Amino acid sequence: MYLIDANIIVRFLTADHEERFQKAKEILLKVESREIEAEILDGVLAEIYFVLLKVYGLPKQSIIGDLKTVMSLDGIVGDNKIILFEALNILERKNIDFVDALICAKAKLQNYDILNFDNDLKKCVK
Repeated sequence: MYLIDANIIVRFLTADHEERFQKAKEILLKVESREIEAEILDGVLAEIYFVLLKVYGLPKQSIIGDLKTVMSLDGIVGDNKIILFEALNILERKNIDFVDALICAKAKLQNYDILNFDNDLKKCVK
């Protein structure tokens, strides 16, 4: 079992460094074929989203689609996978940040109430 760091996925999605892109592609092909299993932590997915959006200036919908594709690889496992997918679904529909979408997803799927002062969080629970 492995944990994937943000730079693997960023290098793969941006292909901005040929050697690292090829290595990232090799890793993700092994994950896709279940030769290896890996988990993407909540914070790592948030970092990837932020970097692609703010540093690379990629379109939000494109990023979300790419992240869903990566999360769909057969060898991506983990207790948080369903929550991360739901957070990406919420991001598609709402104009909120990643962490707020993650809180909304967890609240929705695991029946939590949300304590907050944040109007963005109120958007997701309606």
